Amino acid sequence: MQAVALKDKRRGSSGNKEAADDPNYENITFTFKTQNQPKGSHSPPKNKVPAESRPPSDTAQGHHWLPKAMMSLNTFLTLSCVVLLAVVLVKNSEMSRELMVLKEELWNVSTSVQEHQEKQKTQWGSVNQSVMAAKRSIDTVMRSIQEGNAKRRQLATVPNIDEVKKTLQEILNMLKTSKPSPTPQ
Repeated sequence: MQAVALKDKRRGSSGNKEAADDPNYENITFTFKTQNQPKGSHSPPKNKVPAESRPPSDTAQGHHWLPKAMMSLNTFLTLSCVVLLAVVLVKNSEMSRELMVLKEELWNVSTSVQEHQEKQKTQWGSVNQSVMAAKRSIDTVMRSIQEGNAKRRQLATVPNIDEVKKTLQEILNMLKTSKPSPTPQ
C-alpha cells in the first residue's frame, strides 16, 4: 500500500512538473469545510480523492490563437473609436462654423427688423399727424357750414326777399348813374 502511495506521489510530482511547463495548465485546488459546519451548509464529500493534474484537453490546445484574436479585436475597437471620435470632432467643427454663419444671418435679420420697425413707427407718426390735421380741417369746414346755415336761417326770416332785391337794384342803378365821367386830359 505504501508502495502504491509512493508511486502516486512520484506520479503527481512529475505530473505537476509537466503541468507547470504547460501554458494551458490550470492549477485547481479544492477546499473542504471541517466537521464543525453549521446545519444549513453542504456536507463534505464522502470520497476524498487526491487532486491530480489532468492532461490538457484538445479544446484547450486548439484555442492558442484566442489571445491574439482578442488583442486584434481590442486594437480594432480602439482604432474604430479613434476614427469615430475624429469624425465627430470634424462634424462638430463644421456644425460650429455653420452655427456661427447662422448666428450672423440671424443678427442681420434682427437688425433689419428693428430698422423696419423704427421706419414704421416714424411713418405711423406722420400718418397720425396727417389724420389730426385732416380732423382739424374738417372741424373748421363744419364750423363754416354751421355759420353759413345760421346766416341762411337769418335771411330766411326776412319777410320779403323780393323787396331786398328791388332795393339792391335801385342802389346799383344809382351808383351807375352817379359815376363821374372821365375827365379829358
